[in-house]
Amino acid sequence: MVPTPTRVFVSGIGGQLGGKLAEAAVADGFDVGGGHVSRPWGDGVRRSVPFDKRDRASVSAALSSFRPDVVVDTGAMHNVDYCEAHPDEAMAVNATGTATLAEECARVGASLVYVSTDFVFDGVGAPYSEEAEPNPISVYAASKAQGERNALARAGNVVVRPSVIYSWVPSAKLSQGSASGKPLNFAAWLVSQLGAGKSVEIVSDQVASPTLADDLAGAIIAIVKARKTGLFHTAGATPLSRYDFSLLVAKKLGLDAALVRPTTSSKLKQTAKRPPNSSLVSDKVARETGRAMMPIDRALEAFARAAGGRGP
Repeated sequence: MVPTPTRVFVSGIGGQLGGKLAEAAVADGFDVGGGHVSRPWGDGVRRSVPFDKRDRASVSAALSSFRPDVVVDTGAMHNVDYCEAHPDEAMAVNATGTATLAEECARVGASLVYVSTDFVFDGVGAPYSEEAEPNPISVYAASKAQGERNALARAGNVVVRPSVIYSWVPSAKLSQGSASGKPLNFAAWLVSQLGAGKSVEIVSDQVASPTLADDLAGAIIAIVKARKTGLFHTAGATPLSRYDFSLLVAKKLGLDAALVRPTTSSKLKQTAKRPPNSSLVSDKVARETGRAMMPIDRALEAFARAAGGRGP
């Protein structure tokens, strides 16, 4: 019988998901270490070290030192428009860097869990199951799709696909976005804007499966503990447009939903194409681990609690 992993290394531990995953893994009794590009994360983590997937030496040194059973790769370039304008950089981080990480995981005997995205689909065949064929329509999506292939080239690895990851982030931390200028997450940004009485225009023609970061972290841990391999969709159970999601967030936190105004993708003139409907079917993870992804009502209740219990 294959033993349950006990040592987890989180690539991108300073990010939104990386931090949530480290927190959940520590609470579950794992020995957790992590690598960061700019923001370390320390509570309960034995080791958090500078780590850049583009630099094999830093990857090799970190994994050789920590000797993990599992590496979870949450580190990525997420800014879709930035990636469109910087394709080489996007591929270096999201694809080539993932290949390097997978190779170094194999060297130390660790399995790899790669966090991908719903954007690998073109948005015309939703909702998508794991059997659907990716068809990326942006540089970001193409780089993540290649990252998936690089991760799954070795048996024993895992790819998970979430969608519109969000979590509560205090206003003081919202300025700590990514190196490519992406805010920490859409929902927390929305709350900061509405809380300040600012009106926002949100697209009504982009549908996805909003995923609470805490729920995603729990799903990843369930997959790791169950020793599962291959591809899993790990997105929120409720498909919603960005606009409808925003209305629900506003109402749950007792904010003025009238400040949320619908618009269309064409009016935003975004650099990169977005899939019109990239919602995911995430039933497989429940079947194989016994842990179902949250519907939106439960997820937003958890989000509101994290926000300090604010709400109507």
